[in-house]
Amino acid sequence: MLSRIADSMFWIGRYVERADQTARILDVMLQSITEDASQDEPIACSGVYEIFGIGDVENIPDSDLTVQRVLDRLVTDRQNPSSVAGALQTARENARGAREALSTEVWESLNTTTLGMPRGVRPSRMHGAFQFAKDRCAVVNGLVDASMTRDEAWLFLRIGQLLERVDMSARILQAHDLEDSSDAATVMLLRSCSAHEAYIRSYRGRVRPAQAIEFLLLDSIFPRSAAHCLLEIDEALDTLAKLHGSTFDRMGTSEPGRRIVGRAAASLRFRSLDDIITDFEDEMEQLQKVTGAVTRALGTTYFHLAN
Repeated sequence: MLSRIADSMFWIGRYVERADQTARILDVMLQSITEDASQDEPIACSGVYEIFGIGDVENIPDSDLTVQRVLDRLVTDRQNPSSVAGALQTARENARGAREALSTEVWESLNTTTLGMPRGVRPSRMHGAFQFAKDRCAVVNGLVDASMTRDEAWLFLRIGQLLERVDMSARILQAHDLEDSSDAATVMLLRSCSAHEAYIRSYRGRVRPAQAIEFLLLDSIFPRSAAHCLLEIDEALDTLAKLHGSTFDRMGTSEPGRRIVGRAAASLRFRSLDDIITDFEDEMEQLQKVTGAVTRALGTTYFHLAN
């Protein structure tokens, strides 16, 4: 496979997942802001920007600290690759250059999704826009799974999707206030990660803050937990290495991406939750750095061989 195509598939996976996750997070958080009159809107909007790493939160002008401006910047701004519409636009541009690696159904669905995103959204109608984005991303991902061969193209797309999921989950957890042990805050955290119903089925009782964080980080069978995603990335990287003639030798893997992912997965799975929570913000920062390091390692190994 051409390194250019591999690179495009990886970023299609990341940007579609980014659009989906951004829509899910904003749907929960902005609905909470508009429905709860006791919340301070500027402070709440500042918290939303913090999750998405929008510059220096303290220097954001007051005019941007409204639900409408959050919608403008993080939903409909096509020039911002971190907004819902911008991420879909960038995924479509990558897909345009990798048409031969995508099924026709995936390309048409991604094209329809991108063009169907509204140019402007009002707070009173934002849930419909978020639902459209979530539903259409689910269709794209479903068609990827249903119509694409599990070859290199699919593996690169899958790795991109999983890395973005880890990164976004780490951002949500980093922004969560561990000292707020209220049911409302814990439920919002779980809903932002699309994990509330899965958590209830697993624990069969009221939500508890420590268990919620444990579920989102360490559960090996919940598909959005950090541990599960890291294990899936490691498996995909192993398959890629074998397709390129490498094997897991007696001294361990020499593939840099797998080493980074393996260390991160072991750091989560073989430590107690109390140990992780001791310096929780730094732990989540390190998890975000892992996704960047793996991306760079993939670039060196597969995407930019000529360099």
